[in-house]
Amino acid sequence: MRAFNKILYLASAAAFLSASCATSPDVESRRQAMEADIAEILSAPLDPAEFGETKRCLSENEYRNFRALDDRRILFEGRRGKQWINTLRARCPDLRHGQVLIVRQFSGLRMCDTDRFEVADWFDWPWYRRWPWNWGGSWTAGATCSLGKFQPVTDAQVAEIEAVLKAR
Repeated sequence: MRAFNKILYLASAAAFLSASCATSPDVESRRQAMEADIAEILSAPLDPAEFGETKRCLSENEYRNFRALDDRRILFEGRRGKQWINTLRARCPDLRHGQVLIVRQFSGLRMCDTDRFEVADWFDWPWYRRWPWNWGGSWTAGATCSLGKFQPVTDAQVAEIEAVLKAR
């Protein structure tokens, strides 16, 4: 009888957890509408002579900063006002909580489409892991994520995308 109760308890717990992880159709439809709005904003044609073309790789000399727009997009800010949005291949849940991209697979001194990275906070970097802060443990980072292509964008496009993300 005890074994049966354990099985029943585990089955109930599994059913509860799987039901709580599912997204409602309303949430999913809002997410799809938001993605469609952002895709429309990014589809606006830009003058390649002024903004460049979508790139597979971005050299470390081309950008000076980055910031997460959401769990799927990173804005890279470059010199002379150039900007690129990288739409990741999949959601990266840790992206909005970190300040450092730890590129695990990269192509020389540049980041490219399909390169994998992890997100960390500045205080996770090894040079902060010295006495008295190093309590034994190794350097940890978040989930492994994968880059997409680098698409040039304007300030206006970035502002529109941020407005769509804020409205959700």
